[in-house]
Amino acid sequence: KKVDAYVHQFKGSSSSIGAHRAKSVCIDFRAFAEEGNREGCRQALQQVKQEFYLVKSKLEALLQLERKILAAGGAIPMME
Repeated sequence: KKVDAYVHQFKGSSSSIGAHRAKSVCIDFRAFAEEGNREGCRQALQQVKQEFYLVKSKLEALLQLERKILAAGGAIPMME
């Protein structure tokens, strides 16, 4: 149940930032969990982990780029 709660939270976060593949594999995991399909859960959880690290890497790269822009005197447009 704890894993499902974390996957549910990651699904919502992924959706809010447009990480559609991450959201999709979270949905798959939750469907397998509801079915009681342990093997499906295991495989989907591996995909969830891969997507998590991919999203994390992309966000870190974005933040690093923003820092460089600001350090060079540039500005980052703010979304309203």
